[in-house]
Amino acid sequence: MKVQEMPLKKEKPILAHLLRKMSKKGYYETLCFICQKGSVHYAEILDYNLKTPIVESRATVTLIIRNLTTLGLIRRSIVDSRPIRTIYQPTEKGKKLLDHLRAMEQL
Repeated sequence: MKVQEMPLKKEKPILAHLLRKMSKKGYYETLCFICQKGSVHYAEILDYNLKTPIVESRATVTLIIRNLTTLGLIRRSIVDSRPIRTIYQPTEKGKKLLDHLRAMEQL
């Protein structure tokens, strides 16, 4: 009796996934901006990304912010005031990753 081996499901290594995302247009620059400011509103990120030719649309900025949040590199907080404001801040993971990416730039 011959036993057929099932192929192993390949898990995406977290580091490779993180580096792949960060190498996309606008991700690194947006993370740098948020880390530099410490705490920013969505409108500030949008203005920065659209005025500097990083990305070309509001939808792309929204996607970048959403992915950086999902990766745990930035934290999203909603301020319950009028008008309601959304604040983005870097997480410790985001700061550490940025430090490592900057060190890689020096190589």
